[in-house]
Amino acid sequence: MKSLQTEQVEIGVSDACTGEVDKKSTTAKGKPKEQLSDRDWREMMGQNRQTYKRVNGAIRKR
Repeated sequence: MKSLQTEQVEIGVSDACTGEVDKKSTTAKGKPKEQLSDRDWREMMGQNRQTYKRVNGAIRKR
């Protein structure tokens, strides 16, 4: 059974003599962020929904 440090050196994640971690190989690459328009944001928040009100017992669109 190998120690964690020796496994990291074999993979190339850390340097054996200094113990420093390589920044490039440890960062995770995420997918690019999606740019949403103002209209999409309003739809997600529910501002563009239809409104209803009660008129003489019946429910009608406003």
